Amino acid sequence: MFAREASSSDIIKGALANVVFFKVDCEKGEGPAIAEKYSVRGYPTYYAVNAAGEPVERWIGYDGPEAFARAVAAATRDTRTLVAKKEAFAKQPTADLALSLANDVATGYDWAGAVKYFKQARELDPARADECTRNIFTYMFYGADDGGFTFDEMKVEADRLLAINGTTREDRIDLASMIVQLARKQDRVPDGVPYLERALAEAEGLPEDSPAARTVRGLRVDHALLVEKDIPKAVGLRKAMLPENWEQDPKRLNQFAWWCCENGINLEEAEALVMRAVELSDNDADRSNYLDTAAEVCLKRGNCEEAIARIKQAIELAPDRDYFKEQLAKFEAALAQKKG
Repeated sequence: MFAREASSSDIIKGALANVVFFKVDCEKGEGPAIAEKYSVRGYPTYYAVNAAGEPVERWIGYDGPEAFARAVAAATRDTRTLVAKKEAFAKQPTADLALSLANDVATGYDWAGAVKYFKQARELDPARADECTRNIFTYMFYGADDGGFTFDEMKVEADRLLAINGTTREDRIDLASMIVQLARKQDRVPDGVPYLERALAEAEGLPEDSPAARTVRGLRVDHALLVEKDIPKAVGLRKAMLPENWEQDPKRLNQFAWWCCENGINLEEAEALVMRAVELSDNDADRSNYLDTAAEVCLKRGNCEEAIARIKQAIELAPDRDYFKEQLAKFEAALAQKKG
């Protein structure tokens, strides 16, 4: 998206007017070495460096021309290195420094650190509270998988976001989708349902070509599954989200099978579909991943022996993948527990 908008957005052009912009493909040529030098973990990652190559600002992700321009402006306004900025913040905290440090640690996937700095920035400069709250919730969402944040903590920030003037209908729908995901992961489904129902009410009359349309379709699946408790309806709605001829696409077959596995539904069909993905795939790496999905589906069906057989097939295809060996140990432990 950045590459497309960089050539058309006057905001981005203006932001880059006084800097040298250098694009690096971190997967080709010198890219991997540069990525390692600068500890690049995700794409896109932006670095602003001084003449000595020392980072003065860095951030991850593209959130539109305005956010990009603000980050570039911060780099040109304060050209101290990030190390110097951290030292300065310890002596005399400012919102500008807190935002720079928040973006810095987020680039290294330190979600808790990013949240801490954004909260400090919000306290130091209430005028930027809305911007900070959006980032706080986003990084809490990323960090929730590792148990870094509770549902209650995130609900507070979600409610603050919903109260912000100018929050669009699409924003509220996206937020609801994230809250529902969190509620499911943290076994708080009843607390996520009100957000789900409000989002679907908001979606009434939304054009089918709206950017939020796919999110709405996903929320309808969730509603059928979590509220209506209508499994056949949920399965049908989920299949309707898949592209034409998805039954011939190994990746799509695996995705659908994994969705069934995660929800513990439609497992017999899920197993058949993911094994079809194994047959259709012409790539050992992909085939091993599909066999891992098949093993998980077998485990959900209570067939530990079959799960072990599938993951052993995956190990044969990818003997260097330690993850598969960990999976084998998990399935063997499940079998032992079942027999015990």
